Amino acid sequence: MSATSPKPFNLKDYPVVIGIDFGTTYSGCSYAFVQNDEVIDIVRWPKQHSNVYPKTPTLNFYQGNSKQMTQWGNAARLEMQRPIARNSVLLKQYKLYLDENIAKDLPPLPNGLTIVDAIADYLNAFHGHVVSELKKGFAKNYGQHQFRYCLTVPAMWSDRAKAAMREAAIKAGLIDASDHRDRLMLISEPEAAALYCEKKCEQFNLRHGDRFMICDAGGGTVDLIVFEIEEGRFGRKLKECTKGHGQSCGSVFLDRRMRKLLKKKFKEYLSTIPASAFETMMDTFVDLIKPQFDGVDDQFIQLPAAMNLDSLNNPAIGLEDGTLVVSAQELKTEVFEPVIRDVLALIEEQLVKAQTMQAIFLVGGFGSSNYLFERVQQEFGARVGLVAVPPRGELAVVRGAVYFGLNPRIVTTRIPRYWYGIDTTTTFEEGVDPPSYRIVRADGSVRCDNRFSVYVKRGVPLDIDNCVSKDFFAYYPHHTTCTLYAADTEDQPRYTLSPGVRKVANFTIPMPALTGVREGEKVDLSIKMYFGEVELRVEAVIKGKTYGTTCTFDAADS
Repeated sequence: MSATSPKPFNLKDYPVVIGIDFGTTYSGCSYAFVQNDEVIDIVRWPKQHSNVYPKTPTLNFYQGNSKQMTQWGNAARLEMQRPIARNSVLLKQYKLYLDENIAKDLPPLPNGLTIVDAIADYLNAFHGHVVSELKKGFAKNYGQHQFRYCLTVPAMWSDRAKAAMREAAIKAGLIDASDHRDRLMLISEPEAAALYCEKKCEQFNLRHGDRFMICDAGGGTVDLIVFEIEEGRFGRKLKECTKGHGQSCGSVFLDRRMRKLLKKKFKEYLSTIPASAFETMMDTFVDLIKPQFDGVDDQFIQLPAAMNLDSLNNPAIGLEDGTLVVSAQELKTEVFEPVIRDVLALIEEQLVKAQTMQAIFLVGGFGSSNYLFERVQQEFGARVGLVAVPPRGELAVVRGAVYFGLNPRIVTTRIPRYWYGIDTTTTFEEGVDPPSYRIVRADGSVRCDNRFSVYVKRGVPLDIDNCVSKDFFAYYPHHTTCTLYAADTEDQPRYTLSPGVRKVANFTIPMPALTGVREGEKVDLSIKMYFGEVELRVEAVIKGKTYGTTCTFDAADS
């Protein structure tokens, strides 16, 4: 977070809103002109002929051990298939590095790349293509300096992960570091999907006070969140009513299980099957079997010619005449059910929290899986009036991002996923506080160090404008720093050193030049923190003027 630029943000300067859904496996983009609200999808992507799927793969190609990305998207996939690409790097599913629960188990990125580099490389090329597509359409009358952006992020990401995404977008050249921060907004993926479903739900006849759940099932993650519709004087607004929950149990986990199943079947032949032939079989699963599998029909995979098998029949593994038959039962138990059971458990948990619900919308690429729909319907159809997949569910997130960019105040209430607080000292309680935290002040008072002073309570709804203001003082002309802590524990933590509490960031409040104030003089200041938005925002008020703060995320703590 950089210091807020003094010039006010004027929406009229940015007549074009671009929504970008940077996904684990695929990324998409839509845009709109502010004056007419019609959302247009980018459907043409380099080296992609079929317009069946309106998104492009999230892939970066690096030649050898270079840090220069030379291809991206589908071109990266094609490049990797060329014989000369043997020692090159195809970077995929790297978005998972920003999920702190998974990142600790992942190997370091190759070629000395950081996660911000990888995302910035991709966004830079992706954005270049988007701009050229816009220039072919009605946007040719506008310059890139008139675009503003809305990027989507998983609901379960930490503040540090969101800050890394903003840093990557700046590094990719979408906006400048000196631009007003609102030129680039972040929105959580299920929230974006909710805006899209709410727009499309005239046909589902949801009314004031009704609650609906978004189950956004993508490649890497499944995110859930429950919203309540509020009809007010100014139209419909959405209120988040459960602390959303997400887990990395998206459809790439189906791919991993399928890969295991194929390896098990062909285990005697593995040494002779070329990797490319194996990938061809996996492509059949990903493109054809996964989306339309319904749990009833057996599935067939035509073996690629390059398999090098001595015989085209092997009844033991279901190989008949060069076609591998995978039974519906086998796909259910080995591939689909373990992942889908995770998703059903997440839905159950949100349903219990929300108590009543009128609809469940399945969105995202995995959300359009027939089998997932069947299982959710079977499990929850009787308890929830409607289980539905909105039209173009795989674009729900990116179209919703554009709606949010057009009207950022449409989501009025959010529920924080963490306790937030700062470190303070308070009166020492004998028998409760550990003796090692005990401090005796010069005036004889006994204080307890490392106490967690709560700014925001986890799970308690916050309005979008919610601002926590605390008063401090500093000695002129010194800058003040303040460390923010967060915890996702069930109970409010007592100490900043309690288990589950981690340092989120250090905020530096720069001391402005003040006339008539002597060195060493006390200056009163209040620190205002806004927690109701998608990203944390911290400002300082000194002598009636508001200043932005700089925030550093301490990577060592992740």
